[in-house]
Amino acid sequence: MNIEINIPDNLNEITLGQYQEFLKIEEPTEEDILKVFLNLDLKGIGKVKAADVDKYAAHITSLFEQEQRHSLKFNLKGVEYGFLPNLDDITYGENKDVTAYLNDWQSMHKAMAVLYRPITQKLSGKYLIENYEGSHKYGETMKSMPLGIVMGAMVFFYNLTNELLKAIPNYLEKEAMKEQMKGQISEQNGEAIKKYTHLLKETLGDLAKLQTYPYTLA
Repeated sequence: MNIEINIPDNLNEITLGQYQEFLKIEEPTEEDILKVFLNLDLKGIGKVKAADVDKYAAHITSLFEQEQRHSLKFNLKGVEYGFLPNLDDITYGENKDVTAYLNDWQSMHKAMAVLYRPITQKLSGKYLIENYEGSHKYGETMKSMPLGIVMGAMVFFYNLTNELLKAIPNYLEKEAMKEQMKGQISEQNGEAIKKYTHLLKETLGDLAKLQTYPYTLA
């Protein structure tokens, strides 16, 4: 007996919530892939051709190798959501929350609720989004958002952090040279620069890990 199976063609056909559930599995199998990403239970998997199990699992795994681009807008359940229009205008509350949630996939839906909110106004290619009232307002909704949009946002922050990593040490080195010329730099200041640069590298590394598919599937 054949069953109807919807095979995703890209990561936008997989939800953030599905990926979060998959990451909770310590040693995922091909069966787990089909259960989570194809919404099949054990009975449904039992009806899949044996040869197709490997094929479907390999196909889904390959989707995580596709390059993802940062999307400013997406539609979900009839609502259009927009990315923060201007990061320079990010509020203290938004910044605090997105920083707290961004480095853990299990809280990623909350981070996305900070970064993406319903568009309230459009004009000449620009848009405004709802004022931030806390991640709780759209956090659960964001579990249904396309995973490709999430990955694209991570690419954006990875690149942003990478640029910051390149710029900050150069700036600090220039400032250090100025202080050296003035005879005012101390060993403590030099160590502070090294620690700060190391912290930026760690942050960059964390973001890079978040973008990578965390399992090698046989």
